Order: sequence, then C-alpha cells, then structure tokens
Amino acid sequence: MKKQTLFNAIGIISFIIAMLAMFEPSLFGAHSGEIIAGTFITTSVSWGNKETMDALLKPLFIGKNPIETNYFRVLLNIQSKQKLNYFGAASKILKAYVKGFNAATGTTYTQRVLETVRLKAEASDDATEFYNTVFEQGLAKGDWNNLTQTDLLNILTSIYQNAIKSDIYRQAWLGDKTKEGLTSGNYNGVADTDYNMLDGIWTTIFANASATPSATQIKRVVNSDSAVAQVQTLTFTGTTGTSNVNVGGVNYLATFATSLAVTTANFVALYAAPLAARKIILTGTTTAIFTSAIPGQPVATITNTNATGDLAGGVVQTTANTSPSALSAGKADTILNSVWTNAPKTLKAIPKEEKVFLVSDTVYENLLAYYESIAVSPAFLVKVNGVDTLSYRGIPVISMGWDVYLSADFPQAAASLWGWPHRVLYTALNNLVIGLDTADQQMSTDIWFNKDVEENRFRCKFNMGVNYVHNELLCVAY
Repeated sequence: MKKQTLFNAIGIISFIIAMLAMFEPSLFGAHSGEIIAGTFITTSVSWGNKETMDALLKPLFIGKNPIETNYFRVLLNIQSKQKLNYFGAASKILKAYVKGFNAATGTTYTQRVLETVRLKAEASDDATEFYNTVFEQGLAKGDWNNLTQTDLLNILTSIYQNAIKSDIYRQAWLGDKTKEGLTSGNYNGVADTDYNMLDGIWTTIFANASATPSATQIKRVVNSDSAVAQVQTLTFTGTTGTSNVNVGGVNYLATFATSLAVTTANFVALYAAPLAARKIILTGTTTAIFTSAIPGQPVATITNTNATGDLAGGVVQTTANTSPSALSAGKADTILNSVWTNAPKTLKAIPKEEKVFLVSDTVYENLLAYYESIAVSPAFLVKVNGVDTLSYRGIPVISMGWDVYLSADFPQAAASLWGWPHRVLYTALNNLVIGLDTADQQMSTDIWFNKDVEENRFRCKFNMGVNYVHNELLCVAY
C-alpha cells in the first residue's frame, strides 16, 4: 500500500512539474517559447450554450476577485438588446384634501439600452511537441484520446478561461468602437481589433459625463493633473486644386473653394466629426486648429501635401503636449473627498455597504501611502470577502488594475502617463451591468484536435454588452 501511494505521489508530482514546465517555463530558467510551443488536446470536446455558461463563462463572474462580479450585475439571455429600467423614489405626494382626483408628480423613470455584440475567441497550437512526453501521464490509460475523465481537460479549460476572463475584463471597462492601434505612442489610424468590438464602461462614461451635468448626465469631478492638450495649426496656401492633410496615418482631402477662408471652413465642417471620433477636436475659420480631446494624450504629427493645383500650406505646433503629472502626496484623499462631496444626493442616500469606489492603481497606491503616513487605524479598513480593504468614509476602495492596459495600449509620451490616468468611479452596487446571451444557439465552446494540420484548436462564441443603469447612482473623477 505504501509503495502504491508513493508511486501515485511521484506520478502526481511529475505531472505537476510538467504542467509548470509548460505554463510557467520561467521557473525552470527558460522563456515560454523555448520549451514547448503547443498545448495537448488530442480529442474533440464540445459544449452547447448551457454548458458554455456553466463550465466556462459563469465562473468568470463568480468569485471573490473584485474585478469580476462584485460590482457588476450580470444579466443573462440578452440576445441583442435589453432596456435597463430605473424608477426614482416617489415623494411629495401627500397633499391637503381636495374633492376629486388630484395626482401628484409621479416617480422619475429612467431607461437605458444594453446592447450585446457577438464575440469569438479562437486559438491554435502545434500538438507534435507532445508526442512521447511526460504529458502521457495525464491521459486516460484505457483511451489516450479521451480527455473527458482526465485532469488535462480541466487544466485546458482553466487556461482558456483565464485568457477570456482577462479579455472580458479589458473590453468591459476599456472597449472603444473607434479605438486605433499605436505607433510610437500615438494613434495610427488603423482599427484596433483588440478593443473596438464594443464600447466599455469608461468610453460610455466619457461620452455622457459633465462637470455641470444635465438631468441625464453623469456628474464628473475634474482632476487637476497638470496635463495640457496638444494643439497643431494648419494654414492653407494656394488658389486652386487639392491637398492631403495627413492626421496620424489618415489622409483628409482639402479642396480649394472660392478663397482660403472658405476652403478652411469647408475642411473643418467636413472633417470635424470623423476627427472627433479619433479624439481630436477640429475647429477654426481662417486656420484649421487640431486639439487633442484628452489633455496629455499626444497626437501624431500632422502634415499637408499638395495633390493637385497649388493648394498646400504648413502645419505648426502651437501648443506642445504636456503629459499628466503623478499625484502629489495625499492627493488621492483630496480626489475622493471631492467625489464624495459632489456626488448626486441619490447616491449619497445609498447605504455605505451598498456602494464602492473603483479606482485606478495610481489613486489606490497614493491613498495607501497617505494612510501609512498618518499611521492608518483600523477605521480606514473594511472587510471585502473576508479581506481587509482600504476604505474611504466606510466605503471600500478597490484598485481595478486598469493601468496595465492604459499604459500598454493607449497613447502616451515616452516614459509619461497616459491621458486621464487618475480615475475614480463611485457607484452603487449593481448599477454597472454586463449582459450575456446564454440562449443563442450560436453560443458554443469547442476544443478539438485537427488531424489534418496537427493543431489543437479552441473556439468560444458568445454575446456580451456593458452599460450603467442610472446616472444619479454614479459620480466619476478623471
């Protein structure tokens, strides 16, 4: 019995080492591409839409990780669109008696639309690297091609699940249908297919937040981060023809009409909207003025090249880009206080345990350093899923990890911060919504081995969308 137990233990240890060698090769002194270049699926595994939700997608939204569902409400069976309804509290309906029916003003009713888009994740790897390897220990001895009763299937599912989890998180927060790729820290005019499937929460907030909000807008607190928007000015010359104004890799054709002033006005009217989608504000009458819509976010050099006739002109930088500055000591406390103070009264009325501050890493780390500098007491901590977490006035403050993606995938000057780096989202729980479609027949997950090309292949298809429900249950700072 002891020998058998020892053999079993050795087998398990060998299998674990093999797993680590594949997925954490740095532990063995090598890079991921130097040891093994594939995975190890040698049979087909398919799940229908219910199994996809139960085995692959549902676990992404269940757990103690604060970036998952603690602050999102998950709606299922959203095939394309669903209206999100919110009724405000009714008040002042009690009046002095008057004969007849005299209705008071009813409750405020807000309605927003959650729209899902169809997404697909695919991956393939070379299987030949795994012939005659220790991975055979993870296969069923009676039927090596059958993974359904082995640990390998669970490991594969976990690996792909984590990859999808990362992408769902990134897109849910930072997705932008108009986002472009980067070249030397600037947008390059080429669609960024890693981000532009849907508009994430922050893109939606930017489009509907204001320091002086209307009844349906989100209250914004403007952070003073010393950033200055870059401005470039184009002055046309010539009397005939056309010229190409190149803005970050995209040409915009200017055509002479009557005079240079009319030519400029026509150019501004024609291209203000498409450039606004690229985070550039185009204005001007006698000159065309290009201003970065996000202070501190640089814009690529703009050029103007004659195409026909003699229409041309020069572009000069009239205001240099100034990147955002790091937070000074204790600044995060000031920002949170401003958000707390300026939040809508509806949000203020929500109990503390039903609200949260979701913040960028820069804000969290600054707040942590500030609390440490004043010898923080337990009063500054709250329990979230049994773990001590920073709080502000009794409300959890959660570092969301946005900075990893903002730093890697959004414009910034070299060795500088990106636009709007110090972000705070103060919200009631369940006011942010992720919609998934579990009824769509096209929603499926497949893991299979393609014998023709000797590749392991993975595919997951589902619908997803994000939105917020009510603007008065949000207050943001950036």
